[in-house]
Amino acid sequence: MSQNAFPEPASVPLCVLRFDDADDLPHVRHEVGKAAEAAGLDRRRIPDFVLSAHELAANSVMHTEGGGVLRLWTENGSLICEVADNGMLADAAAGQRRPDLSGRGGAGLWIVRQACDSVRIRSVPGEGTAVRMQMTLAPGAEERDR
Repeated sequence: MSQNAFPEPASVPLCVLRFDDADDLPHVRHEVGKAAEAAGLDRRRIPDFVLSAHELAANSVMHTEGGGVLRLWTENGSLICEVADNGMLADAAAGQRRPDLSGRGGAGLWIVRQACDSVRIRSVPGEGTAVRMQMTLAPGAEERDR
């Protein structure tokens, strides 16, 4: 699993969650919601952040062997969530085109890109994939935690 696809966070993660299968996803949603609220994310954006983290974790569960790891931290006035797994994402434009919404899947990354302020993907053969999503915090949120 690629832990070095992106630079390491500048701050200590608010949470680190290992998830292995679909049974772990409710816990992931719960913990991400608590951490987002504690970090000072605007309450109106928390459901979108939780949904986006869930979609990334669900992709790891559905499309890789062994699940993945979710890390969440604040940096430069933003809340950042990274999901890393051992899978390989072959389509560099994944989630950039509107998917077929008929219910056959394939909408997860598109949903994340619609909901978040920024999404970056690194996928390296033999190392795995990491996706980072970011939402801007309410003004002053990071300073309140110091």
